[in-house]
Formats: sequence, structure tokens, C-alpha cells
Amino acid sequence: MSSNHEINQYASELPNGDFITAVRTSCRSFVESSLVKISESGIKNFLNNLDKLQYEELSDDVTIKMPLKFQTVEEELNFITVIDLLNFGSGYRLPLHELTGRGAFDTIRFGAMSFHIGGKPMDAETFKNCTIFDIAETFQIPIDREVKHEKLDFVTVSEPTALKPFAAGLVAVLNTTGEYLQCHNYKDLAQFIMQHVERNPQNASSLVEHLVRAFPGLHDSYIFQRPSEPVYLYKKAQIIVYHLWYTFKEQLPHLFDFKDIESLTVFADNVIPTMLAHLGVIQIPEKWQKDIHSNIDLSLEAATVLRAAGVTACEDIVKAARDGAGPVNNMTTGGLDVYLWRLGKVGDYRNVPRFQLKDTVMF
Repeated sequence: MSSNHEINQYASELPNGDFITAVRTSCRSFVESSLVKISESGIKNFLNNLDKLQYEELSDDVTIKMPLKFQTVEEELNFITVIDLLNFGSGYRLPLHELTGRGAFDTIRFGAMSFHIGGKPMDAETFKNCTIFDIAETFQIPIDREVKHEKLDFVTVSEPTALKPFAAGLVAVLNTTGEYLQCHNYKDLAQFIMQHVERNPQNASSLVEHLVRAFPGLHDSYIFQRPSEPVYLYKKAQIIVYHLWYTFKEQLPHLFDFKDIESLTVFADNVIPTMLAHLGVIQIPEKWQKDIHSNIDLSLEAATVLRAAGVTACEDIVKAARDGAGPVNNMTTGGLDVYLWRLGKVGDYRNVPRFQLKDTVMF
């Protein structure tokens, strides 16, 4: 993963018109032509069995709040954006736990905090020039290990760990991000975002588009042979915008209290469709279920279908809730996403097998 092309070789052209609308409509079309089904009765059961108090607690996205001090708003904004730009690696969950004792999201948070606490600037120059060895050190990801030589006693050789491709993905995203920022005379991501929201305040959709157009690490769109229409997901661009709204809507309401925040879709990763399948909302092919339970990577197309199904099913859940089903009639896609993601880390839900795809920097 060293070039723009390799970050997502299946990326389609950018959408015409509103980017978030393109996510919503392309996902529904893609799912309708797939092997995955969304269950109306499953949606009703989910909403009727919803614990309102638990929903209200878990839909509050406290995971982005860090026990850190920031000198300026821009410093905190930059920190949050970097975490979400690098919010991928879910396919490496098992080797991450084995070799680092952390999951993917905690690994990214750890790395960002290491940057911050160590005083290393999270800026364009740092990102453009960082190497896999820098990332291995900062994020505490073992990329090589010593093993005994097959034939020679007392001799060891170095071999890559299962996490080296993950570290390479982090480098690719940071390098391409730093290159764009430097080429366009931005010091860091905070300056890139602040200049935009000052010109286009309180507009979530505009900021999503601005981010996607700029950074290859956010080009979360795909085109397959059948159907040949593109499918757009833009998970990380949308979650960046959601977290900036969540963090700064009261501190800087004139810029970040996005009036269209409820237009965002859910942030399609591997947790949301896994939870929806477990809860009976979506139905997936038996072959995929066997691969998921065996920790076998799905194909990119199968993973994209499941992510798109997560987007579409959550749209239907929110609509049904707002039409009066269940106890939470003011439900939003952002709140539902956070609820399902955090529910996946509660009790026995942690043990529900999640689908995985390693060769991606999008989730």
C-alpha cells in the first residue's frame, strides 16, 4: 500500500450531486440486487425490544473523548480528525489482540495519543515523510519478529508479522494525506477543515464532500462487474464530520452545529452489519456465515454488500422509529450507529463473530 491507486483500486468516480444522498441511494440499489435481505419483521422486533435507557446511554459517543489537554481548538480538531482518518484495521482484530493486546480502534487512539503526548506534530510534513518504522514505534505495532532458522541451530531470521500490512496501510494513508496538504499549502488537517467551515458553516454534507475530494484514504467507493453502478459508503469522511459536530457544536456552534447532521448515514464498518445480522434485521447467505465464523476474510464485494446493507437497514430502522415503532421516536442515524457499535462491546455481544476484510484502509 504505497500509492494512491493501491489504497482503493476499486474506487469509482466521484458522485454527481450530493455525496451523502449518493451513499444512501447507491447502497439501497446495491443491496436490492444482492443476496442479502433486510427483514421488516426483524426491524419491528428490534425496535419493540429496544431498552430506551440503554439506547440513550450507548448512543452518546463518549469514545471520542480523550483524557488529554489541548492548547487550542485547532489542536483538538486535528487530533480527532487524525483518529477518524486512520479508523480502519477491523480485519486485523484477532492478530492485534494477540500481538498488542488492543483492538483496531484502541490501537489508533493509542497511536494518536503517542503523537500528542510525545510532542510530535501531527502535520503535513510529518505525515508525508513517515515510514513504516515510525508507525511501528508510535503505534506499538510489531511488524517483524525473529524466528529460528529451519536448518541452522542458534541462527535466527527475521520475518514479517501478520500486522505488517496493517502498518503499511497506516503509512499509505498518512503519506498521501501529507502530500495533498503540502501541495495545497495546508499546515495540517485542522487548517484544511477550518478554512472550509469558515466559508461553508454548519454544513455537514459540504464538509463530507470536501474531505472525500481531497484525500485518497477516504475514497470509500466501489464498482463491480455486476451491477456495474458504483456504490458509495464514505464511512470515515462521515464519522469525521459527526465527531467534529459532537465535539464542537456547543463550543463553536456558528461553524460546527451542522444543520443537516441528521442527513448522515451510519458509518458502515464490520460491526454494524454483524450486530444487525445477530439481531435478526438482516439475513446473509449461509456460505458467508460459515466464513465469518471461521475467521476467513470475505471478498471485497461481499464485505461491501454487508456494509451497504448496514446503511440501508439503519435508514429503515430510523424511519420506522420516527413513525412511532418502539420507544425511541427521535432516533437518528448517528445515534443508532453509535448505539450498535457500543452494544457490540457489551457482555456476550463481544463474542459475536464479525466479518473481516484485511486488504482495506476504509474500515
